[in-house]
Formats: sequence, C-alpha cells, structure tokens
Amino acid sequence: MKLKYMKLLWIIILIITLLVFLYYQNNNIMVTSYKVDSKDISKAFSGYKIVHLSDIHNKKFYKNGEDLIKKIYKEEPDLIVITGDLIDKRRYNETLSLNLLKKLIKIAPIYYVTGNHEFYSGKFIGLEKKLKELNVKVLRNERLEIRKDNKRLNILGIDDYTYFNNLIEYNDNLSKLTKGLEDKNFTVLLSHRPEKISEYKQYPIDLVLSGHSHGGQINLPFIGGLVAPDQGILPKYYSGLYKEDKTKMIINRGLGNSLFPQRLFNRPEIVVITLKRND
Repeated sequence: MKLKYMKLLWIIILIITLLVFLYYQNNNIMVTSYKVDSKDISKAFSGYKIVHLSDIHNKKFYKNGEDLIKKIYKEEPDLIVITGDLIDKRRYNETLSLNLLKKLIKIAPIYYVTGNHEFYSGKFIGLEKKLKELNVKVLRNERLEIRKDNKRLNILGIDDYTYFNNLIEYNDNLSKLTKGLEDKNFTVLLSHRPEKISEYKQYPIDLVLSGHSHGGQINLPFIGGLVAPDQGILPKYYSGLYKEDKTKMIINRGLGNSLFPQRLFNRPEIVVITLKRND
C-alpha cells in the first residue's frame, strides 16, 4: 500500500513539474539582441535601438503585461515596431490590445503593420482608427523617414500578403514603396511574412523585420522549428537572423499563440536591434 502511494505521489509530482515547465515555455519572455551594421547607417543613427514585437495574438499577459512593459522599458528603445497579428481572429479583443499599446507608446514611438489575423478578423478598419488615435503609426503600404541631425532612416511598411490579390500586386506595392530610395540611406521594411524574402531582396531594402512563423512553434534540438504558417513542416525561415544577397532579415518568434496553444523550447520573444555604422 505504501509503495502504491509513493508511485501516485511521484506521478503527481511529474505532472505538476510538466505543467510548470509548459507554462514557463509559453509565458516566460526572453530578450534577444542583435547588432546590425552597415556603411549606410549614418553616424546620427549609430546606436539607434529598435524593439521589435510580433504575433501578440491578444495574449493575456501576467499582471496585465507588467513584465513585458518592464523588459521593454529597460531597453530604452528609440522606436518600437510591431509586425502584425496584434489581435487574433478567433478571440478578438481590441480592448486588450489597445490597453497594451497605451503603455508602450509612453516608452517610444510605435510603428505597426498588419498581419493575416488583422485581415481575417474583418474588424481592422475600426481598430486602425483607434490605433491612430493613440498616435501609433499604422503603415499600410507606406514609408516614413526618421530624421536625426539632417540624416535619414527609411521605415517601410507593407500590408500582409492576404490583403493582395496575387504576387504581382504584392510586388507592385514593394516597387512603389522603394521607388526613389537613395542607396546611401539605410532602409528597414516591416512585413509580417518572412517567406517572401525572395521578393524583398529584389529591392533596395537593407533590413526586413518580420514575424508570422511563431518560431516554428516547437523547436527541435539539432533540427529547428517544427512547423510554421504558410511554410509547413520544417520551415526554412522561422527565427533569428537571415541574409540573402544584400538583404538581412530578423524574424521575431512572437509573444502569443494562435491555433496551436503551446510552445516548446521556443519561448515568447522581445527582439532588440541596435544599428551600428560600419566604416
């Protein structure tokens, strides 16, 4: 009888340990830092810091996101960018999203582009208006210049691929976005879709910030991400820094989940990019 109770106790301990581990994997936010250098980054923007968030999916953070806010505040960013899927089409909650952004906008300016969930929710027009009322820069196939000491940093934002009828239309918008850009000014593209890197590299874009892949959802040792939206099993682009031709791309693993509710060896992520002039 005693042996039976001991077995039961160990089973309970293992179950509790597993549940704690899974909760940790899904909710403990890590900060990943990158330094991106280029001769096209002016001295005025050398040291410029960008916090990159993605795929929040209406996640309810512990204590209303207090830990997330503290981690971002500690980085002292010059700019915060969000590369889509702020909301989730299955559990749409704009109040949750707006309350988070009200806190973030006090830390730094926010630039934002759409993801596929903004499109599929069917409610983005109303949300877009409220985001703009918070002074969030919603870039819908637009480009802006950030000026500092008479030098410029180009920020481009393109809508998610779901907003376009086909690849030709998507490329037409990329062409319009980059038309007339001077090579001497560093250019950053905000786009939800990492799998479109073959399109981005055709244009004068130095750095792409992207999301959508959720880090491959489950990160297998020695293999990498298991599955990603629109890339399927063993995706090529799921997390980290990539380079194709002259274009670099950083993929954020995201903060939330969508259809599949669990991450494994793939904790939610804040990405911090520091720009450095390379003489």
